[in-house]
Amino acid sequence: MLWLKTSGLFLIFLLSLVSLFNTFTFFYAYKHTTVALAVLTHYTAPFFVAILASIFLKERITFKIIISIISATVGMYLILDISFVELIRQVEERNEHTLGILSGLMSGFFYGLLIVLYKKVLPSIKTLPLISLQNLFITLMLLPIVSIPVNLKLTLPVILFIGIVQSTAAPLIYLKGVKQVRANTAAILGYIEPLSAILLGIIFLGEAVKSMTIIGGLLILISGLVCSFNQNR
Repeated sequence: MLWLKTSGLFLIFLLSLVSLFNTFTFFYAYKHTTVALAVLTHYTAPFFVAILASIFLKERITFKIIISIISATVGMYLILDISFVELIRQVEERNEHTLGILSGLMSGFFYGLLIVLYKKVLPSIKTLPLISLQNLFITLMLLPIVSIPVNLKLTLPVILFIGIVQSTAAPLIYLKGVKQVRANTAAILGYIEPLSAILLGIIFLGEAVKSMTIIGGLLILISGLVCSFNQNR
């Protein structure tokens, strides 16, 4: 199996490194620009996936893929409820927003690269060993710069929850899906993540929903369905 070979371990190490870069640049964007711009730039990932998948996975960039990417992006724009004029103004500002926007675009690239790497690795290794090795590599890379919490009684339950649910269970489900669809489809279906956050906010926090949010959500769902039906063509 791939994970027993040196070349396979290096590929998983590279995947883990890209995952760290993706997380770091995404949160850096959150810190240095608006939430709307951080999310919009991060979800440029499908554009990068379309290019990278055509090069490394030989996936064709079809007309339906292009339309789905545009439709999902417009849907995200409507959900974030930011005017085009405001968007241009913030992009033109020569301050920390510029770094945040660039970091968001980098996170989109790393997210796209991550999907392509998963598609390269998954045929040769089962998902649980892959996730276990990825978490191990990430832990080793972060170990020199992470401090141990003083009050373990308060932080240990949170750490366990993140380790079991967010770092193991969620990736298991995600990679099961990635394994079954094209890289382009996986990238576009990723738009459902912020859409789910809005729905959870409505259900658990009683947040109001605007008509543009509903339209944007429908555009994202339709894009995902179009890609799913088109994945084998």
